[in-house]
Amino acid sequence: MNKLWIIIFFLALGHWSCRNLMNNDANNKEKGQLLAEVGSRQLYQSDISNLLQSSNSPEDSLRILKGIVNNWVKDQLMILEAEKNLPKDINLEKMIDEYRSSLLLYNYESKLATELLDTTVTQEEKKVYYNNHSDEFVLPEAIAKYQLAKFPEDVKSLDGFYKDWKKGNKTAVAAFCEGQALYTDLDDSTWKTISQLETLLPKNFVNRIWYGEGKEMRKKDKDEEYFIRILKYAPASKVPPYEYIEAKIEKVILNERKIKLLKQKKQQLFDKEFGSSKVKLYLEENN
Repeated sequence: MNKLWIIIFFLALGHWSCRNLMNNDANNKEKGQLLAEVGSRQLYQSDISNLLQSSNSPEDSLRILKGIVNNWVKDQLMILEAEKNLPKDINLEKMIDEYRSSLLLYNYESKLATELLDTTVTQEEKKVYYNNHSDEFVLPEAIAKYQLAKFPEDVKSLDGFYKDWKKGNKTAVAAFCEGQALYTDLDDSTWKTISQLETLLPKNFVNRIWYGEGKEMRKKDKDEEYFIRILKYAPASKVPPYEYIEAKIEKVILNERKIKLLKQKKQQLFDKEFGSSKVKLYLEENN
């Protein structure tokens, strides 16, 4: 199916390219120099004049021109191959028309959303949505707020550092880590996945059943020593904390607003034009 859509895309490209070239024939008496030809399709200088900048040097202009022409030739050759490989049972014109209609709708709906959609989402709205739909946001994997420090094991005064670490002396911990730690993550406010943490540790360094809120570990591996603290923990298959999915909830609310807005605009347009000369229905009522 993916191969078919690739074929359709290139055929649509060829269809529109031909249409644009025919339009250029009608609108330009002099099309300028013929630059390339592939099969029955021709590329003239006037077809790409808008892609060239007069401020470029002659050398740059020639290089850019060659690149544009070569890309055009490549596209046309792909279109010819696509035509050869098009299944006989495919109605190409219908699919191109549907594709064009989809593009028109997408662009117009995006314009309506940009102009009319209320993008302000309050904390209250987000929290109400979270409370009413929390079961829709089940965690696929465990997450945690954690801190991690990694040192070469020969660093002096690690015992003293560990005392500050356990006391939660942020200033002393940060000062000791600077310049001596191989890696530190002292952020205590961001939720991250446990799998993210595990990428920073040796393989099988921590058994998954160890993880839990308030857990701490000091452990060596070869010539390195690790300090791990789990500040907050949320297991897989549970509802995540509100702050972890707040941004996602906002996107969901905005998307629902957009769907509602577009549905209203469609109905308004239907109500306005129904019965006008633009709309003709030929359904027979059954009496």
